[in-house]
Amino acid sequence: MLFFFLIFLLIILFCLYKNKQTENILFVCCGILLFFIAAFRRSGLDRDYYGYIRYYSLVLHQSFSRIEPSFIKITHIVDKLFSNSLYLFIIYALLGVFLKFYAINKLTRFRLLSVLIYFSGFFLLFEMTQIRAGVAAGLLLLCIEPIKERRLGLFLFLASIAFFFHYSAIVIFPLYFLNGHKLNSKIYLILIPVAYLLYFLKFNLISFFNLIPISLIQIKIHSYYYYASVNKINLFNYVHLFRCLLAYLFLWKWKLIAETNDYSIILTKIYVIAIFIFVALGNIPSISSRISELLMVVEIIMIPFLTIIMKPKYLSISFVIGIGLAFLSLSLLYTKILKF
Repeated sequence: MLFFFLIFLLIILFCLYKNKQTENILFVCCGILLFFIAAFRRSGLDRDYYGYIRYYSLVLHQSFSRIEPSFIKITHIVDKLFSNSLYLFIIYALLGVFLKFYAINKLTRFRLLSVLIYFSGFFLLFEMTQIRAGVAAGLLLLCIEPIKERRLGLFLFLASIAFFFHYSAIVIFPLYFLNGHKLNSKIYLILIPVAYLLYFLKFNLISFFNLIPISLIQIKIHSYYYYASVNKINLFNYVHLFRCLLAYLFLWKWKLIAETNDYSIILTKIYVIAIFIFVALGNIPSISSRISELLMVVEIIMIPFLTIIMKPKYLSISFVIGIGLAFLSLSLLYTKILKF
């Protein structure tokens, strides 16, 4: 637990540097450090570690196919080249961390603050636990630029690879139709109340997934329906309500943010859509959480935008750091590293 807080403090110190060349070096150092943490984590540190070891063995010895093709391919490559499951985690860590750092470098000038939010809110979730979804989340961030520039070929390529790594990434494909040049804030303002209305009316928005002719997706959906009766979701928890407030703040100040960041309109739309899905599909918590977590990765870029909205600068940076500290504490609790 102390180790993760020390890393958090180290990144805060990095954020204080103003020299551009020094910042570039520190940014690269952060990426290398997080890669080594994820790749060489202690066995059993996260909840899914032994599950992946089991999947690795099943793929090799029992022709296990109830998992995404990427995992099967990577497992066979690792077995052929190294015969050691450790390299499975090394490859996923390399992909997950590199893709997010590459996307951060392209999407924002607040790079180290974005690294802070990434480490505190998403690193433990994706690179240390849901490693397949972690790669898909990095590819989602890389899809932002081709959506804005209307580069359909590149978008389909990146989205397809994301789907290859985790089937929840199917939600990336409709994002291409988002307009990256204008935002009708009135429409997005009402999406969250509409989501609560759909939830309380028990409206079934998930039925269209039944049209997808992929057996593994159908198996997962049926299992999610089965567990929905025993797993409930709190749609009024403090983190979610705080994110709703942030969404309204970003919608209120979207023009100001857009003057500084070319991708902010698309990022804001995806952020609101993530909240909408979390609530509207709340009756099926497994699907609701998985999809919203994937889309919520845009928060890595979004939260540092508070330094544009809030004045003075030292107060806004302190607020972003405070959000990161809260996220890290909750992440450690979620992964059972921090216990009370």
